[in-house]
Order: sequence, then C-alpha cells, then structure tokens
Amino acid sequence: TKGNRSPAKRVGALQARTREVESWWEGLPARYRIVGATSLAFVICNMDKVNMSVAILPMASEYGWSAGTAGIIQSSFFWGYAVSQLPGGWLASKFTGKVVLPAGVLLWSLATALIPQAADKAVLLLCLARALVGLGEGISPAAATDLISRVVPITERSRATAVVFGGLNAGSVLGLIVAPFVINQFGWESVFYGFGALGILWAAWYVVSFGGSELKKAENELEKYNGTPTEKKIEQNVPWGKFIRSRPLWALAYTHFCNNWTGFVLLAWMPTYFSSGLGLDLKNASLLSILPPVASIATSSFAAPMADKLIAEGKPVTLVRKAAQAIAFLGPAVCMTITASTEDPTTAISFLTVGLGLSAFSISGLYSNHADLSPRYSSILLGFTNTAGATPGIIGVSLTGLLLDKTDNWAISLFGPMLFFQITGALIFSIFGSGENQRFNEDTKNA
Repeated sequence: TKGNRSPAKRVGALQARTREVESWWEGLPARYRIVGATSLAFVICNMDKVNMSVAILPMASEYGWSAGTAGIIQSSFFWGYAVSQLPGGWLASKFTGKVVLPAGVLLWSLATALIPQAADKAVLLLCLARALVGLGEGISPAAATDLISRVVPITERSRATAVVFGGLNAGSVLGLIVAPFVINQFGWESVFYGFGALGILWAAWYVVSFGGSELKKAENELEKYNGTPTEKKIEQNVPWGKFIRSRPLWALAYTHFCNNWTGFVLLAWMPTYFSSGLGLDLKNASLLSILPPVASIATSSFAAPMADKLIAEGKPVTLVRKAAQAIAFLGPAVCMTITASTEDPTTAISFLTVGLGLSAFSISGLYSNHADLSPRYSSILLGFTNTAGATPGIIGVSLTGLLLDKTDNWAISLFGPMLFFQITGALIFSIFGSGENQRFNEDTKNA
C-alpha cells in the first residue's frame, strides 16, 4: 500500500541524497578535503576543552572544591599541552600531520572518557587525566600546520588556517550549547563519555578515509599550482640554533603567549564569571558563553579572505600580518577595559563578545605566520611558539582562581593581567615580527 511504500521511498531519497553528498565531497580538490577533515577534528578538540569549563560548576559543588582547586584542575589540561608542543612539531615534521593528527585525537578522546572515574578517585588522578587530554590536543596544532604548509598555496593560507583553527571556535560554541543540556539531563559524567566517543569515531573515519594517497594528491596539486616542486620536509639536522637566534620567531612566541592568555583564561573562566560575577544561572551562563566564539567565527570569515586578498594584490606579507595582529590585540584591550569597569550584565557580555570577536584577526596574524617564516619547518615553529602559548593555560588559569580566592574581584583577577599582555604583545610583534621566509634551511645538510 501507499502507507507501506512511504518509508521505503524516504529511505531511498535519503540514500540518494547521501550519494550526492559523497559525490560532491569526492569532487573537491584533495587539499579542501584535508582542510575540512582537520577542521572537524578541531571542532571536537574544543568541545573536549570547554566541557570541563561547564562541568566544573556541578563537579565543584559535588566534591566541595574551592575556586583555587577548580583553577588548578582546569589548568592541569595545560600540563600536557605545554610539554607536547615541541615533540608534536618534530613528530609532525617527521611522520606528517596525516599520522600525528588522528593519533592525537584518539589519545585525548580516550583520556576524556576516563575523567569521571578519575574524578571519583582523587583530584590528582583527575588532573592527570586532563593532562593526557592536553597532551593529545597539544600535538594537533603542529599536525594541522604541517598539513596546511604541505598542501595549501600562500594565497589561500589565511583562509585555510581560518577554516582549520576556526573549528576551535565552532567547537566552543557546540560544547557550550550541548554540555549544559547533557549535564542537566544525564549528569556531568555523561558529557565526558559522549564527547570522548565523538573523537574516537572521528579518528576511525579519518584513518579509513585518508589513510591512503590523499596527502600525495594534495601535494601534487600544490606543485601544479605553484609550478615548482613542493619543499620536502626535513627529518634530521633541524637548525635549532638558527631558531634560537631568530628575533622574529621569539617575537612570535611572545605574541602567542599574550594571545593565549586571553583565549585560555577566558575559555576556562567565562561560564564561572557569568555565573558568579554577573549572577546568571548555569544554563544561561553557558549559553551566553557561546556569543564570543560565534563572534570570532564571524570575524574570521572576512578577516582571513581580506588578508589573502591583500597579499595576492602584492601587499607585503609582514605588513598584513602585523596589521591583523594589532587589531587582534588592541581591539580586545579596549573592550576588556570597558567590561572590567561595569557590573551590568548586558554591557559586560556585549563588549566581551566584541572583544573576543576582534581577537579572531590573529588567524591572519600569528597563526598564519609560522608558514611565512619557514614552510619547511612550520610545524616545529608552531611547536616552539605554542610551548610559550601553552604557559598561560598553566599560570593564567590557576592564577585567576587563586586571585579570586584572595580578592573576590574579577577586574583584578581576570581582566588586569589580560590587558597587560594584549598591549605588550601588540608592541613586540609590531616591532620585531616578520612575514618573510627566514631561510632556516640554508647551509643545512639534506636540505
């Protein structure tokens, strides 16, 4: 009968639509597929990062933790994140991001699923589990940077970086929307089990879909695009001495530190600030916390193409990178000053949103700069600067909690240090930063 045929027709229509999507996906250039899959990994990455920012509230209530203890627990993620940066860069350079990225996703996802059991045993075990999450996530940016430098031409690099690292903002949005609902319905433990499972599924899909010749196809596409062979990665004789003596690299490292002080500290403390500082309940605090990352997504959608367009038109790469990073620091500095000086929730949330939206210009600044300085060693350079960039997660997140215990003042504890690093970061990068290839591989054996 007609009623019996309708479900079959619906299934057939769904299968046809699925085939259309598969055909569209397979028709994309290989570099687009790699960038898209990497961006999806970064969505899951920040979902597993922000889930603790939301879950820490009911967890602290259940276990009787102080703000200082909660800050230490949240900062423990960065213990693993910090120590994995340089090893992650070396691993990505040696084995390619195609291998390192799914390994990192699998590690952090399994560690995420272990968190409820660890929390029930001891705070130290919980911190160690979160450190393993950080370890897995810490090797992933270098893997992504390696993939971008291998397959994406410079005139598309800002956009590719925006798509990949924009996945972090999308993950923050999804995590902050989904986590409160899951916690309210099923308990805080379920958010770690569920988000961990997503990463495991992604890793399995990536290995099956990209375990073959996709990277080689993309590298061949880049060679045809450039008209010259793609620079091959070095497996040994890495010029560490030249890195250490490079003024632009040290400027980039400090810029990364300053940029991440704002990003990591706010990511960890924003739901608590909205809840305790502005008097919102958990659900509203988490939902309003999505506004800044949404603004960042919107900003990167035009900031990255604009930077690529300026470079394609012949504007100096150094000028474009410095201008983008100046906006990423000084715009938020103004907005954070206003936020710190008000107790009105609407005003605070509005300027916090605008400020973090403007910070997304860093996609076209510091995050695109490693491949400028050296396409060959870009993953190692990111590991170098992101080691400094991970430090605010350890110092800043825990320091904020300790200052709150002492002062009970959000302006002093949260916003004061942030403003200092935004201003000094803009100054250092504008003076010492560069967008020129530093030729680190010259006079290096096997180059």
